[in-house]
Amino acid sequence: MKGNNHHVIRNNTNSLGAFVKRAMVALFLLIGGICLTSYSYLFQASVDNAPISSNLPSPSFASAGVPERELPKIEIKSCPIDQVTGCQEIVDVTGHGDTVSSLLNANLADERAAKEVAKSLASKIREHTRAPFDENTAIKPGRRYEIVVDGSGALLKASIELDSANVFYALVEDGKLKTWKEEVVLDFKTETLTFNLKGSLLESLLSIGESPELAAKLTNVFRWDIDFQSECVKGDACRVLFERRYADDKPSGYGAVLCAIYEGRKIGKKTAVLFSGEYYDESGIELKKNFLRSPLSVCRVTSHYGRRFHPILRVWRKHNGVDYGAAQGTPVYAVNAGIVSFAGWQKGYGNYVCIKHDNGYESRYGHLQRYMVKVGQRVKQRQTIGLVGMTGIASGPHLDFQLLRKDKHVNPLSVKMVRSLNTVPGLLKPRFASVAGERISALGKPTLIRASGQFRSSIY
Repeated sequence: MKGNNHHVIRNNTNSLGAFVKRAMVALFLLIGGICLTSYSYLFQASVDNAPISSNLPSPSFASAGVPERELPKIEIKSCPIDQVTGCQEIVDVTGHGDTVSSLLNANLADERAAKEVAKSLASKIREHTRAPFDENTAIKPGRRYEIVVDGSGALLKASIELDSANVFYALVEDGKLKTWKEEVVLDFKTETLTFNLKGSLLESLLSIGESPELAAKLTNVFRWDIDFQSECVKGDACRVLFERRYADDKPSGYGAVLCAIYEGRKIGKKTAVLFSGEYYDESGIELKKNFLRSPLSVCRVTSHYGRRFHPILRVWRKHNGVDYGAAQGTPVYAVNAGIVSFAGWQKGYGNYVCIKHDNGYESRYGHLQRYMVKVGQRVKQRQTIGLVGMTGIASGPHLDFQLLRKDKHVNPLSVKMVRSLNTVPGLLKPRFASVAGERISALGKPTLIRASGQFRSSIY
């Protein structure tokens, strides 16, 4: 009897021990889950509230007559744009092959939202222009566009200027998408501006009160002759004759750059005169070349061609290209027309695109966030082929750009740009000489007003 009682007590003890163990395991899992949830919440909060400076102006919108559409899954803070944490403003001009869809896809994080905005904008454009137009219709090169996104890459505001009389807007407000055409009285005045570089072209123009749009336009004008990141130095001079746009008597962007003269210590003097829709030098030779000077519109050279100490592999080796530092998502352009020979993953280069050109050259683009072309596709010069990223072996976002001639690497920064043989047609040469002479003279001897280290004058 005693033995049996002892046996029962031992069994009860074993059951109690097992129960305690199970309870301790359950408690441990519960505490771990609570900690993990708290950590995830705190981490997300720290990301969402990361301070990024922004000086975007608060927009004012006339709600009367502006159609609204429900836009699912687009989150937007209910406060003015200039108070939204992490705002980013993209201001540029279109390149060959750009569409409303490609511009929004390249700059918005949510592809579904980008598609919805593109369709709505295209519909509004079609309604007012009464011409065949959809989100995949190619826009003429050199057209200004602006896209403003919040810290998560969601749309706040976008605009596209097809011409001075057709400017279209999209705005996301309280989860709803509004699109409309600008209805204002437009006027243009021809002005001149003379300034010296104090940093990059963009920084120099911002310091004298001009906007990124003018920097984008000048970069576009000289895209075959000047790499504004590697060939320009402090003190270089630039003179510009341009149209300033006024909406209801208030400055509202820019029209065409009519003439520009850049004088640099490295590159010498470069002149651009707009005539019959194209830019020519003072001799009437078209500026268009076989290759762009840079595959990016906004960048900085972070590593040159030649032998270098690799920042990640920690060994000395030859660098076959040029590294351009730029923000993730910056559009990457084809430097010349050609056929895509490779588009995919290439070991340390990550997402990689190779383009064979008709003149024996090949260009290569590495570390892309994503590519937007496929093998066998023919691309045009300055067509967007991908976005800057840091895929593969990369210490930060940048583009590794390589140029080959007859299958041998050459320094992209020292290749002589083959000059186009296009000149002003013979019958138009007298007219060109008159226009060029008048515009260059206006820049050479303007009646100038000195203001904050730059010179301005109004011609008309």
